[in-house]
Amino acid sequence: MLGLFKLGLLVSALATTILATPIIAERQEAEASRVGKDSPGRHKGPGWPGRPPKGCNNGPKSRDCWSRDFDINTNYYKQWPVTGRVKEYHWTIDKQVRSPDGFAREVFTINGQSPGPAIEANWGDEVVVHVYNALKDNGTSIHWHGVRHLNNAEADGAVSIVQCPIAPGDRYTYRWRATQYGSSWYHSHFSMQYTDGLVGPIIIHGPKTADYDIDLGPVLMTDWYHTPIFKIAESTILAAPQPANGLINGINILNGKGKRWETEFTPGKKHLLRLVNTGSDWGFRFSIDGHKFTVVSMDWVPIKPYVTDSIFLTIGQRYEIIVEGLPAKQKPTNFWLRTTPVISCGPLNTKEYDIRGIVRYKGSRQRGEPTSTPVPSYNFNECDDELPTNLVPHVELQVGARQHISNYSVAFRPTTSTNAFRWHVNGVVYHPNTTLPTLKKALDNPAVVLEKEAVATELNGKDEWAYFVVHSTLPIPHPFHMHGHDFFILQSGKGAYTQEIAPELLSLSNPPRRDVAMLKPGGYLIIAFETDNPGAWLMHCHIAFHLHGGLAMQILERKSEIPGVFGGAKRAEINRVCRNWKKYDPLNGADA
Repeated sequence: MLGLFKLGLLVSALATTILATPIIAERQEAEASRVGKDSPGRHKGPGWPGRPPKGCNNGPKSRDCWSRDFDINTNYYKQWPVTGRVKEYHWTIDKQVRSPDGFAREVFTINGQSPGPAIEANWGDEVVVHVYNALKDNGTSIHWHGVRHLNNAEADGAVSIVQCPIAPGDRYTYRWRATQYGSSWYHSHFSMQYTDGLVGPIIIHGPKTADYDIDLGPVLMTDWYHTPIFKIAESTILAAPQPANGLINGINILNGKGKRWETEFTPGKKHLLRLVNTGSDWGFRFSIDGHKFTVVSMDWVPIKPYVTDSIFLTIGQRYEIIVEGLPAKQKPTNFWLRTTPVISCGPLNTKEYDIRGIVRYKGSRQRGEPTSTPVPSYNFNECDDELPTNLVPHVELQVGARQHISNYSVAFRPTTSTNAFRWHVNGVVYHPNTTLPTLKKALDNPAVVLEKEAVATELNGKDEWAYFVVHSTLPIPHPFHMHGHDFFILQSGKGAYTQEIAPELLSLSNPPRRDVAMLKPGGYLIIAFETDNPGAWLMHCHIAFHLHGGLAMQILERKSEIPGVFGGAKRAEINRVCRNWKKYDPLNGADA
């Protein structure tokens, strides 16, 4: 078994829940922005002949605007505001007993909350989070899912890649600039901690591709276990263990106990909902009875709006949607909001789950549960991303000619145990080394050759295009997430990919781009990204049990630049955290 799980056995009491609904403040007005030193140049998008018009202010009738020099047409990979504002948070990670669905268990909390507090900032703000580990028996870390961290990989939070775990009693400060905008989440990236609820929402206010009146905040959807994850993970086989329930923003009902999550619509108004799948195994189909909605972004990427009545989210994915309230002249009533597990994403048994929230209309006198019926596409059971023709990025970008190509074959093999297995990529199982992360290796020895702790790809060219082909013959879907980059989805399909990779076979003109995409069962996924972000990055399946089982690969990007980018105070802090972890590590430096 991986040492990762051995450490889990030592801390089997670890657990986390999602309890209190995050409270999202009203959007603060964007500050006057300026182009800073870390913002290289001004993008002249297709919507404006030059800069946005003077007085371009974000509001219910002008969500495409933001502020002087910045709007929905700005190429956020090349330019972003530098507001001069710092959003600072002080967090303490601990364990407490909570009952998110009426079943009491010990869970992880941040400042006593689970889900944790919302990170809320404006596009261009600097975010600073001071994390104190009050756990007595385990390390921890925080990963800011999808955040680019340009020249700032040490803030990514991926244990064994960019940092050692934060030891009990130790502190670590994460600093990053919000160069992207939209909705995401943060979570522990140490072992399987986040599965027990060490998660929370990220909201970065910025422009949108459609107008709305009211921001209702995040809708976090997750599968939920009543047994702490470290007690069940080692016995997993090809199928992950059966969740006990699912939660919406940290709460739900079960066997007559608990509470449903509720939100309020105003008749005739347009409501922004920020959908996030924070689960560990399930894909969800989201819908609201009696309503269609407009989709305006995927992950961090604004898209050309399209209308649907349901949407699929695999683990780690986000969509922002705008739902128009029914006319004021219509008698106000209530509707079910549904987050339905998609059976084809995994071998769910015959157990039926009741994972529903309630949309109550302002002025409605109906206080009981809704009697509404599902939308037509409610039972659509395809475990797959939305159609590429729907996911069209608003800022149009082209994919360059490939200068590097990597081929990754995903498979699994049994261990000496009769009921366990390990995933591997190109025959290599990912074994995280918690005491010597990859970024530290590259700092200590720039000539380092990555060990076979995971399939490792070195990309040493500057601003070159790398193409990755990921494929599998197994009838199991995998949501792949890349740290440090949005990637462009060039092609995805079922069956073996045997064609020669040629431009005429791939989508190179403004294809969908995001940070999580589905590898279809027995299929392939071809992605591309530009090598513009020096550092060590992880690419992995976001099914927690698959990552725990070894399904990951590393990227070492522009290795020769790493000492210059991450030297000085950054290097000193990386070393300090690792020294403290090594003193504590109950496995004395073994893999964890």
